[in-house]
Amino acid sequence: MKILALAALALCACAPPPLPDYGALPGFSLVAQDGAAFGSRQLAGSPWIADFIYTSCPGPCPALTARLASMQKALPAPVRLVSFTVDPERDTPRVLKDYAARFGADPARWRFLTGKRSELRALARDGFKVPVTDAGGGLVGHTLKVALVDPALRVRGYYDGDDAASMGRLERDAAALAAAR
Repeated sequence: MKILALAALALCACAPPPLPDYGALPGFSLVAQDGAAFGSRQLAGSPWIADFIYTSCPGPCPALTARLASMQKALPAPVRLVSFTVDPERDTPRVLKDYAARFGADPARWRFLTGKRSELRALARDGFKVPVTDAGGGLVGHTLKVALVDPALRVRGYYDGDDAASMGRLERDAAALAAAR
């Protein structure tokens, strides 16, 4: 009996702590790389990973997209990926479709979204609580943070897209959310 109690205690001590809750995302409807409307209604019910990129970015965005492309193969099927452009004037659905293909993004699981600049900036700022600014010279200042969103559209974590250990935690946390649904 004592051994069972100790084993149960050890199992409880090893369980990861619950993920933080950073709040609910507002509803949104944008345009995907295939030109179709896509938004929060299609994402509800599944965990998903969100990042902010632009296709003409000189370095960090392609590196982040490549990391997520590798991760896409390892993640359980219910986990989806969503890349929001921060440069919607240049990142048309066609441009996003070509960019997604360049990285082997599975269109059934990974959407690249564009829309009105004001809507994208408001979603980043007010929903995800991440900064997006005009950096001048055609560059856009934005975060390399990646967000994990639960099936109820609540942000459950932020991860450094430029840090392998942080991205490893993201992969584990996303898999845990998928298993819990």
